[in-house]
Amino acid sequence: MQPLVSIVIANYNYGRFLEEAIQSVLSQSCNDYELIIVDGGSTDNSVEIIKKYEDKIAWWVSEKDKGQSDAFNKGFTHANGKYLTWLNADDILYQGAIKAIITALKKNPNC
Repeated sequence: MQPLVSIVIANYNYGRFLEEAIQSVLSQSCNDYELIIVDGGSTDNSVEIIKKYEDKIAWWVSEKDKGQSDAFNKGFTHANGKYLTWLNADDILYQGAIKAIITALKKNPNC
């Protein structure tokens, strides 16, 4: 089934924040999303954290990139959702954020 929302997390050596960002996505009450993580070849504990959750991640990679925009674009090329959004590794989604977005999109289909 195609997810409605694709969420791409870009990361580079932000392992100290990454797990909280991942958990903030995975703990959403709505599950009509996919999670994609693009890591820029981190040398900290980022890959260990990603592997801990890889069964819940639609796609991930850890390799050198050309910066944050390149990482997001790389993730979006693997996205299957109708709507695309992104999250930095040091950001979190508030509880209910995806559900609120989907509700707003359904009320305003021309957005």
